[in-house]
Amino acid sequence: MKYRQQNCDLLVVGAGASGVSAAVAAARNGASVILLEQNKFPGGTAVIARHNFICGVDCNSQGLLKEILDRIAPKEKLIKRGKVFLLPFKTKQMVLALTRIIKFEKRIKVFYNCKAASVKRAGNRIVSVSAKKGDSKILIKPKIVIDASGEGELIKLSKAKYKISRLSKRQLSGFSFLVKRIKGDNALLAWKVPYYLMQGFKSKELPEYSRFSLYSPTGLQGEGFIRVNLAASPQNKGDKDINKKAVIIHNYLRKALPEFKKSYITYVPPCLCNRESVRLLGEYTLSKGDVLAGRKFPDAVVSGSWPIEFWHRNGPVFTYLKKNSFYEIPLRSLKSKNIANLFATGRCISADAYALASTRVLGTCISLGEAAGIAASKLCASF
Repeated sequence: MKYRQQNCDLLVVGAGASGVSAAVAAARNGASVILLEQNKFPGGTAVIARHNFICGVDCNSQGLLKEILDRIAPKEKLIKRGKVFLLPFKTKQMVLALTRIIKFEKRIKVFYNCKAASVKRAGNRIVSVSAKKGDSKILIKPKIVIDASGEGELIKLSKAKYKISRLSKRQLSGFSFLVKRIKGDNALLAWKVPYYLMQGFKSKELPEYSRFSLYSPTGLQGEGFIRVNLAASPQNKGDKDINKKAVIIHNYLRKALPEFKKSYITYVPPCLCNRESVRLLGEYTLSKGDVLAGRKFPDAVVSGSWPIEFWHRNGPVFTYLKKNSFYEIPLRSLKSKNIANLFATGRCISADAYALASTRVLGTCISLGEAAGIAASKLCASF
């Protein structure tokens, strides 16, 4: 295997929206940055899961979040759904915007199709990270590392302390598949599809994973996503299994609803997207009580106001904050408790499972990435 060495101030693992924000923020503060992404494009879960709304933008509207939103959805306005506000966007715009913002930062060196493989530590510091890109092996020697992988890849490889809920307690994972040539009123289908799929489950014509499936129109005529929510398990990870589940649900809809009779599937993701995975054990663990009490911190870096959106096995439960209330996330929740030069952002910050169910939304994660990048760049001088 070919081998090469790279030195940098900051290594960011994961080029989702949070990881890109971390890399850009650090680069703009003078740090040399290496950004690793296992896919061939940036955007992470937001792209793979084909999200079409950005949540959590009403509380954080400045800095990189505003810049990214202006690139992704310059003509879109916040829309209200129930008690929350959402910003519509298109997946293609997300990929294009993040690609461009990375390209313009000369201090960022990005490696796509590249995955961290091992970590070497000296005491309480990470001194090198080995990564694989095709037949090449890259040895990276960073001063600071940020885990923005969503799955805690660097956290686990470095043996940092972390928490993860048992599978039986973990939030439902999910995937979305795209269907075209649908007839009828999209607004009406948003109610009809979940109803009929639930009836299919109750009559035992459909498996349990159909219970909490939703329909989300893309904005184009005759096109929409079926969003499937199911329990995480080792058997539910492969693309073949996901394809099979998508086909079963789609075939049922074609028989049950005339609007789907001539429809067909055009996209199924390669993997499940987790709402909850590894959570760093940081210097402070944000709690459900902190979120609901609207707690403030002297080292606050990001604000949040999204409800606790917890997807139990018996269905989703939304717990809202008090009207006009917001909570803060301290920098200590981004810093590892036992590794001095390790930060986490996005879905991997130090929070309990219920607090995470509020902080994990895309708008908040972008702001968390920026905060982690700024903090890491300032710390580089001391290493």
